[in-house]
Amino acid sequence: MKKLVLLTAAVLLAAACTTPGKNTAWGALGGAAVGAGAGAIIAHNTGGKAGTGALIGGLSGAAAGGLLGNYYDKQAKELAAIADVVKGENGIQVFLKNDILFSTGSSELSAASLQTLTDLNRVLKKYPKNRIVVQGYTDSTGSNAINNKLSTERAKAVYDYLLGSGLKTLSIKYVGYGSSNPIASNDTAAGRAKNRRVVLAITANEKDLK
Repeated sequence: MKKLVLLTAAVLLAAACTTPGKNTAWGALGGAAVGAGAGAIIAHNTGGKAGTGALIGGLSGAAAGGLLGNYYDKQAKELAAIADVVKGENGIQVFLKNDILFSTGSSELSAASLQTLTDLNRVLKKYPKNRIVVQGYTDSTGSNAINNKLSTERAKAVYDYLLGSGLKTLSIKYVGYGSSNPIASNDTAAGRAKNRRVVLAITANEKDLK
């Protein structure tokens, strides 16, 4: 039993050290931990040895977690050439500045934004297993009613453009959050500019990648 535990730990360490990319390493470890637990349950339900079940589950879980992490890593690298990208444990966030996408107070996409969105769509089309939420945000200038409406309309404009340009993905929707969830201070012009944004929150499911 001790040998099996030590062997499982070695497998997890190897997954973290040999799989490329920070997200991939986290994904492998996270997947292995879940897989080990599932393996123990499988062993119990089938009358097998719990230690063996945990090891098998850990191996399969590491493969699944590594697959998802690698999927995020590769996609984030390509998207980073087009826009600001934050890559986390649970997915990717692509930040598009409203000052580039829209004129002040407008939800109509500017001519300057079309090339950025076209390049963005070109990458997204290569990853059809994505689940995307287009999120609109404003700064705190104006009333909540105005900001909520404007942020929703801007998110929908990006959503419509992506779908109209032939994007095929597992799911995509849009939502406006108004001035909530600021990422900078609204007390300065620079901060307000950062808060005016459209964010593509991208996630995926391991089972869809197999």
